[in-house]
Amino acid sequence: MHKISAKSICLNCLNFRNSPVYLESIFKGMTSLGSAYGSTRKDDGICLKNDVYLSADDWCEHFSQASN
Repeated sequence: MHKISAKSICLNCLNFRNSPVYLESIFKGMTSLGSAYGSTRKDDGICLKNDVYLSADDWCEHFSQASN
């Protein structure tokens, strides 16, 4: 079983992308609905490993610590 700590969340993972610039570049037309800079998005983003849009607080067994 994989042990999950508070630091092992998507927000801290090498495979997680949540910058507004990145999200607007992959979701063409997003700016017509608003913006990736919006507060309702919070820290949500894309997992490059699992190819899903998810919360920064999620986690999975593919976690790999991002360098700061």
